[in-house]
Order: sequence, then C-alpha cells, then structure tokens
Amino acid sequence: MSLRNELEQRVSAWAEKNFPGLVNEPWVRACADERHGHFQTHLAMVAAKATRQNPRELAERLARECPPPEGWEKPSVAGAGFVNYRVGPEALGRAVDTLRKDSRLGVPSVSRPESIVVDFSSPNIAKAMHVGHIRSTLLGDSLARLLHKLGHRVTRVNHLGDWGTQFGKLLLAYRAAGRPPIEADQAIDQLEDFYKKGHQATEADPAAMEQARAELAALQNGDPERLQDWRLFCARSAEHFRRIYERLGISFDAVRGESAYHEDLPGVVRELLDRKIAEVSQGAVVVRNTSISEEPYLVQKSDGAYLYATTDLAAIRYRTGEMKADRIIYVTDARQQLHFRWLFDTARRLGCRAELEHVWFGTILGPDRKPLKSRDGTPLKLTDLLHEASERAAEILRNKRPDLAPTALREKAELLGIASLKYADQLPNRNLDYVFTWEKLLAFDGNTAPYILNAYVRTRSILRKAGLSQPPEAAVKISQAEEEVLARHLLRFGDAVELATNDRRPHHLCGYLYELAGQYHRFFEACPVLQLPALRDSRLTLVFLTGEVLREGLSLLGIPTLEEM
Repeated sequence: MSLRNELEQRVSAWAEKNFPGLVNEPWVRACADERHGHFQTHLAMVAAKATRQNPRELAERLARECPPPEGWEKPSVAGAGFVNYRVGPEALGRAVDTLRKDSRLGVPSVSRPESIVVDFSSPNIAKAMHVGHIRSTLLGDSLARLLHKLGHRVTRVNHLGDWGTQFGKLLLAYRAAGRPPIEADQAIDQLEDFYKKGHQATEADPAAMEQARAELAALQNGDPERLQDWRLFCARSAEHFRRIYERLGISFDAVRGESAYHEDLPGVVRELLDRKIAEVSQGAVVVRNTSISEEPYLVQKSDGAYLYATTDLAAIRYRTGEMKADRIIYVTDARQQLHFRWLFDTARRLGCRAELEHVWFGTILGPDRKPLKSRDGTPLKLTDLLHEASERAAEILRNKRPDLAPTALREKAELLGIASLKYADQLPNRNLDYVFTWEKLLAFDGNTAPYILNAYVRTRSILRKAGLSQPPEAAVKISQAEEEVLARHLLRFGDAVELATNDRRPHHLCGYLYELAGQYHRFFEACPVLQLPALRDSRLTLVFLTGEVLREGLSLLGIPTLEEM
C-alpha cells in the first residue's frame, strides 16, 4: 500500500463516519508545493460546503480526530481548510522496506476483477500498416498491460478489416491480371497496387463498378475460387502484420475479422426491426436518436449491404456471450467518436449489460503541424517508420559507443529506436495531437525513453560494481534530502499505475518515470553509494528499488530495458 493510500484509508473512514452522505472520492493528493507537506486533503472544504459549516474549524477537527499513521508528523491546517501531512524519516524507511519485500512494488490489486476485452490496432487486409495505426496499437497494448497488472482478466482483440466493398475492387483487378502469385516478400505492395487499379477502374467506369459488386457478391456467396483468393490475401497480409507486431513486442489473444460475423448480420438487423429499435427508411434500415445526431445510424443500405455498425453490433454480442466480457474498450482515433456513441446507445437498447468504452486519441503531426506523411505525401508506412527509428538510433550509438560490435550495435539500436517511438507516442495526453520530431524523440536528455533507460542502466552498473548477485536486504536509513525525495517517489509507483489505468492515460506513468529518473540522477550525484561503508547497504537498496520500478514501469508501456547502454 502506498503512503497516499495508507492516509487515504484513514481520511475516508473519518469521512464515512462523520459525513456518510458525501460522495466517496479520493480525498488525499500529493502537495503541489512540498514546503507545505507531502500530502494534503480538501475533505474539510467539501464537507463544510455540504453541511454549511466553517471549513477552517472543520479542518482543525479533522486534524485532531484523524491522526496520520505512526511516524508521521502532526498534521497542520492551511488556507481555507486544507489539512497537510508530512511523512517522518523513520516511517519513510519502514515503508521503503515494505516496498522492497513486495513483489508487486506497491501496485494494488483490484477488489473486483473484470473480464475486459481491449479492441485495438485493427488494420485492413491487403493494405500496409501506416503511421495512423501506431497510436491505437501502442495505446491498446499499454492499457491491456496496465489492466492485467491491476488484476483484471484481459483479452486482447485485433478486429481486422477483412470483408466489404474493397474486396470486390481488389478481386476485380487481381483476376483481370490473371491471378498472379503473391510473393511473400512484396505481398502488401502487390495487393495495394491491385486495389488501386481496381478502385481507379470502378471510379472511371460504372460497368467496372458493377463487375466489382458481382465479384464481392460471389465472394460473399462462397464461390470457391474467390474464397481461395481472399484467403491468400488474408494470409499474406497476416504475415506483414506479424512482422510489425513482432518488432513492436505486441501480441493478441484473439484475431477476428469482420468476416467472422458475416452470417450473424441478418439476425442483428432483424432483431433491431422486431424490437422497434430500427426502422426502414427509403429502403435502408436505420436507428434514430436525435439526442446523438439528427442524422440516423445506418445499419443496412438500401441495396442490402451491411456496414461497420452492423458488424460491431454482432461483435459486441459475441464478446459478451462467448467471451463473457464485463467491459469492452475500443481504442481508435478521435474521428470515430460519433460512431461509438451510436454503437453504444444501440447496443444498450438491445440489452447489452457490459460496460462499453471508447478510448480515443489525437493525431501525429509532422513539423508543419499537418498529419505526418511520407516525403511523397502518402501515408507513412509503419515498416518505414520502424526502420528509420532503428537506423537513427544506430547512428547515435556509433558515436557514443564506437567499441560496439556490429551485432550488439544492431540489437541495441533496434531496442532503443523502437523504445523511443513507443515512449514518445504515449508521452502526450492521448486526446491531444502531437508534433513528431526525431531529434527530440531520440535525445538522451529531457523526457525521452533514452533518458529513462539510461537511469536504469546506471542502477545496474552500480549493482554490478557492488558485486551483488541477489537483491539487497538492508533497510533504508534516510540521511540526506536526496534519499528522502527518491524514497518517497518510489512509494508513489502504485499510485501512478492506478491513475494511468483508471484514467486510461499512460502519459501519467510516463510523467512518473521521467520524474523518478530525474530524482535518481540527482541522488546519484549527491549520495555516494559505494564509498561510505555505513550507508552503502541502505543506498544499494534504494538503487535496486529504483531499477526495479523503472524496469516494471517501462514494461507496462511495452518497453524492454537493457543492462548497459
């Protein structure tokens, strides 16, 4: 249990006893200015407003009646009714010793675990993954890791775009070319080229569009030859996706495309109509709710074609029925907010009892503050982005470590380059657009992955010099201000993980790790670890714990560590 949680329990119990009608909320937070204390509560002001009492008098009563844990200093009252608390050095040392023995490093477990489906990444078959996929992929992976860490049962789902109108165009061009072999090493380029040719043909010629519709109908009706081609497109695309996910360290528990729900779609539409949730309008089937939008939600076109809405409704039914999901989290960009408002409203009207969440994010911008593109103005392919990250990291390492053997250089560059991409993408508040720059992303100073990884490497270096093969067992004795600040920050790890998870915003964890790395660098400069025998073991414990928290925190962001830079 973190120091904040320990105090939170006491303050919450006092609030429940004296003001049972108050909304239960976190009452304790870290002080913005540590000259006033380490933690503070605003409970007295909230309770005073609700009961029309004097907030200052109520704060003084709270300070008297709700003492902090043993070893803390006497609380003080400040301002209009804040109560400030400060942790004493002995209590801090005991708390760090407890953290040292805790395999979870202070991260709490939820009291009521849920079965949670996290739907993320979701590329389209026969198209290269591009930079637009990276935020969904990385954010979804981190959320899955964080939720699992808190004790939830998490199922990672990749919902592939493997069905629909585009396959009619693709089949048209592919078959017109004589169904040539799709080479594994250039499959995505070939498939994208066929799709472009099919799209251009259908845009220019209505007769070609009719042919594409006929190709799609043949596929959907189970024509063996079209199914064979479609399966080839899927297999070659899957290999392209696998290589990217492997480099990113991403895995899924279930990969299900839109095609998996094809046979369920007529039943979904029929139920919507039977239950009067949907209606027929000009031959199409729509759902109406003017509190969401004046425009209706289209679930079936007038020509009988189904849409994303229909497939997503069928997927919810599968996930709540077969997967037993208590909660489904969708990780997509901001442009799909209206779609998910409609989807969730329609699903609830159909009786869905699972919690449904849309975790949305902003856009990656280039230096011109426009969506990041390749040099020729087309969407930047993810393979190219990963390659450039690795190459740029290799160049930096060549300058810093000319002694590295080629194999070691490649391995470290791959880890450092992709770690830098992952961290830079999750560092901003997910709802914000951010400007992508290689120089900032790979810098060894500032809020970057290299800076935090370097702090971890420093912890491992000291432990090696100390000859430690096992974790240190010495209790921590606080003798300098830098030790105290570092120790208190280590004890905030569980709070940071909990906040990042519950808020669905990994940037809270990024901020915590950056601060921890900074606190460790200051400790490293001010507090000699191996030179002073009386303090050696205590400080080695702080070094060890710092490394463990940095490693675990980076792991929750999908970033591996390295033992030496």
